[in-house]
Amino acid sequence: MKTVSSAWRSRPFRRVWTAGAVAGLGTEIGELAVPVLAVVTLAASATELSLVRAALLVPYLLLTLWLGVIVDRHPRRPLLVAADLGRGLLLAVVCGLALAGWLSIPLLVAAAAVLGSLAVLSNLAEFSFVPQLVEEDQLIDANARITAAQSAIGVAGAGAGGVLVQLVTAPFALLLNAAGFLVSGVLLLRLRVVESVPARQAGRRSAVREARDGVAVLLRNRVLRALLSEATLWNLGNEILMLALALLVLRGYGFGPAALGLVLMAGGVGAFAGSLLSARLTARFGYGRSLVAAMLIGNSAPVVALAGAGSASVASLVVLTVGFVLSGLGIGVANSQAVSLRQLAVEPSVRGRANAGYRLVSWGALSIGALAGGVLVTALGPWVAGMLGAALMALATLPVALSPVRRMRRIEEVQEVQDVQNRPSRRAVQDARRGSA
Repeated sequence: MKTVSSAWRSRPFRRVWTAGAVAGLGTEIGELAVPVLAVVTLAASATELSLVRAALLVPYLLLTLWLGVIVDRHPRRPLLVAADLGRGLLLAVVCGLALAGWLSIPLLVAAAAVLGSLAVLSNLAEFSFVPQLVEEDQLIDANARITAAQSAIGVAGAGAGGVLVQLVTAPFALLLNAAGFLVSGVLLLRLRVVESVPARQAGRRSAVREARDGVAVLLRNRVLRALLSEATLWNLGNEILMLALALLVLRGYGFGPAALGLVLMAGGVGAFAGSLLSARLTARFGYGRSLVAAMLIGNSAPVVALAGAGSASVASLVVLTVGFVLSGLGIGVANSQAVSLRQLAVEPSVRGRANAGYRLVSWGALSIGALAGGVLVTALGPWVAGMLGAALMALATLPVALSPVRRMRRIEEVQEVQDVQNRPSRRAVQDARRGSA
């Protein structure tokens, strides 16, 4: 096993972790407040709600590559500060427009597109910034602390968001989202850290070619290919499910935002518990078996829960809540394992490009799922559309279950799989010998 030491000893990491936690809590509140603002305050249709959601996510498909180039060529801290302050100010403006009665669906779609673009910039910059704050042997612990914080915030944010939206309405809840980003931006602005930024190179390769190389690495690597397939199918299905669930709970069943927040909070509770159990399960059952089992539970629970929640009743709400707890539990175990697996599956020299390709494909599925969700809900109704999305999530486990991952006892074995995959075939060796003769 690799030596792991505590990242908490790094003061810059503690500052970044705190900023991320504050911004994340606001984001969780906004995740619920934005659709409620569209559905309740602006009386959005299913198609209009899908456009708002798609506007948040389309930048992941269109801008990931180009913003990744910016992140690689500039210091990350100023980019993080700009992304947080920009989102905070924009959300404050959206709140003001809503309270004045001037907000419309087109304006909300435009604001969502800017928010999504800044979110992509922030995610990419943070991914590259954190390794510069800690030593190499602290990086695994740093990622684990960030994952645990995100899970815990998912619990508090979803629950608080539902209650706040219910009590003070969606526009005022967005103010807390804005405040979270502004506080995060100020914390990062006060951070003093020396960054290492790659020097500009003459004849730099085009961003398109570098992204193509990253996708090629993914397609050649059996482990990454399986994880990418799982993430893409899951993101596609989850976006359809989430849009359908919001309309089903708020409009179809007539429950309030607090009920929707309860269901989402249940997923966060499960994810937090799963992140705590991940290491123990891996030690007892082996890496591959625990990962596949966690994905099987986490990815399949929503379709079972939604199948049992076909009517507007308290029983349906309980079934959904329990199902999302189980889903979060499996996802919490699997996510913390899959991130480490992705980091070790390729050589450090191509890790950045492989990650860019991975995110371009998997994040791109989010915007497609959001648009598809609007079409499916309009054509089939929210329950049927939600079932289709949940079914896609359940199928997402298959690529990993059929890959070499399922036979791994230790995470380090992913490097052995890669070594075998890269070993030249007998035919290639013979051809090389003929060429040198």
